[in-house]
Amino acid sequence: MNRLGFLFFAFVVATFHPLRAEKIDNRNFAIDTYYPTSNEIQIAEQRARRYWAKHAARFGPDPAYLAVETSKIFPGEVQALWPKLINSETTSSFFSHGIDKQTYSNLELRGIMIFDTRTGHFVSNRGYISVDTPPRGGIARFDEYIARFIGVGNWG
Repeated sequence: MNRLGFLFFAFVVATFHPLRAEKIDNRNFAIDTYYPTSNEIQIAEQRARRYWAKHAARFGPDPAYLAVETSKIFPGEVQALWPKLINSETTSSFFSHGIDKQTYSNLELRGIMIFDTRTGHFVSNRGYISVDTPPRGGIARFDEYIARFIGVGNWG
């Protein structure tokens, strides 16, 4: 009976870690890159710092990056937009409107920058353009970064 109890305990402990692990959405949410203004960068960086100061203990050190929404982007600002949309893994909100309603007036493009929680700064002055975004607090891929999406950083 003692061995059976030990095996059961070992099984339960081994299953707890995967149950607590957060799911990572490995689809690439970035359809293109862009360069926000220095003012947009400064404001978004302040929001990211405030957010991280408030929520660091809740989320822990992984992932080390936050995906922060910096600005709205107009479709006319993106070159060769149509091929980027049809080749993207995450543009379902745009295509869900139906064939006859696929105009750029339905399209909401968001500028996302990646904030490094270890340095307290963005990883670069380059951002990513995204159509759909993961749920706030969710972990997803933006080009080569795995980051927690915080939107504009003013929730919770």
